[in-house]
Amino acid sequence: MTKKYLTIIFLSVLFTLLSSQKVSAENYGLSIYPPLLRIHIKPGKSITQVFKIENLSSTDKTLITSIIPFSESDNFGNPILDPKTITPWLSYFSLANSQIKFNEPFNIAAGASEQLVLSISIPEDALLTDIYATIIISTYENSLTQSFQGSSIRATLGSNLLITINDQAYPDTILKIENFYPLDNNYLKVGNLYFVDSITPIKFTALVSNEGNFSAETKGVFRVSTSNNKPIYLDGVLPVNVIAKSRRAILSIDGNNFEYTPSLSNIGPHQITLEIKTDNSNTSTTIEVFFFPLKLSLGLFLTLLIIVSVLVITSKSSRKSIDTQ
Repeated sequence: MTKKYLTIIFLSVLFTLLSSQKVSAENYGLSIYPPLLRIHIKPGKSITQVFKIENLSSTDKTLITSIIPFSESDNFGNPILDPKTITPWLSYFSLANSQIKFNEPFNIAAGASEQLVLSISIPEDALLTDIYATIIISTYENSLTQSFQGSSIRATLGSNLLITINDQAYPDTILKIENFYPLDNNYLKVGNLYFVDSITPIKFTALVSNEGNFSAETKGVFRVSTSNNKPIYLDGVLPVNVIAKSRRAILSIDGNNFEYTPSLSNIGPHQITLEIKTDNSNTSTTIEVFFFPLKLSLGLFLTLLIIVSVLVITSKSSRKSIDTQ
């Protein structure tokens, strides 16, 4: 009996030591509107924009806001931010709120919203250029209670600001389409001509490069034409902003790579054209494609080869049968 009681006591202590303590998880639900602001403004002018911040969580939040400049982005338009970046034009921005200031904490109750009133004032002698920044909203914690255990999670969201300083509404810029070609290697390339199977869907990828000093919003069309320039397929280009000195992926209107599914009637040379037309720049590029029924031809060839092989084998068997009689 003593051994039995010792075993029970040992197991109870072991379970107590291994049991997990209660974990407190915070829910984060924040939103900001508008998520993107594009402005054309002349030197010497000012503009005010209201941003709505909502606390969608069930607890009160302490937040802090700041402006972070950026000059680069990835191929999908996500800005590359460096909080240490300092530039003179940061002085163009200020908050008109009485209770909310940059880099100072403020509170939003659970389920409530707050407005950030952003003022942008451009000096008369400002350079005619683009400036890009992100207004950042982050949760703020200045201390941890003694009962806190685990990791502290910080939520951050932002709204991108694309600001063109110029006397013209849409100053000229330079766009260039790059890396326009079929995907998945479902083709044979000879020189500048792509040989593609005429019954297999084919996808295309492309990038647009903005080599100018001002941003542009891409609009355009993806077109498949016959050798005599008769369009047989059209698809729209997803409108996106391409900042100066950057590249961005060009996608179809539904946000995917361009795709065309040919048919057996699409045999011979065709032209695949991508056109970009913006308010301040136009560009286009074309690749030559030759559709031919590769898979169908291979299937017919294999079928014919099998039939011939069967006939040859049958003929040899018949001859052997006659010789043995």
